[in-house]
Amino acid sequence: MVAAGILTAIVLPLAWIAGGSTEPTEATIATTALVTTTTLDTGLSSSANADSAANLEGPTALVQTGTGQIAYPAQTPINSLRGRATFKRFPDSAITGCATSAVPLGTEVTVLNLNNGRKVKCININIGYIPSGADIVVHTGLFENLANLIDAPLPVELRW
Repeated sequence: MVAAGILTAIVLPLAWIAGGSTEPTEATIATTALVTTTTLDTGLSSSANADSAANLEGPTALVQTGTGQIAYPAQTPINSLRGRATFKRFPDSAITGCATSAVPLGTEVTVLNLNNGRKVKCININIGYIPSGADIVVHTGLFENLANLIDAPLPVELRW
């Protein structure tokens, strides 16, 4: 198999080269006669001085003072809280539910993922247990809209 591959790699190019004719045909002579060369004028004189730039007009640049503007974070609304979110599978009757002790029961809460900007809305329900290190527990299906499950606990902002 290797010998056939090597033989093919050597014999085919040699056969192709040997099959070509070195004498010019009438078609190549006619094509060669029609080819002309063109030179372009670059616009530079023979001296070392180049032409001036064409776009010197326009508004002047602002004088740089060496100071930059300081960016301050936006003020958070009154009904908001930053914390950490985790997930738990709730019963089928509470697939839009979440649980937090920071928000009154029955309130619609918007949970914003601070890492990627995704957000979901849920209703605060009483599940009786919020694990330590978490400020809100979100139903697993809603949490998957915020981030991957392996990202829990997740930095979030709660708004209600």
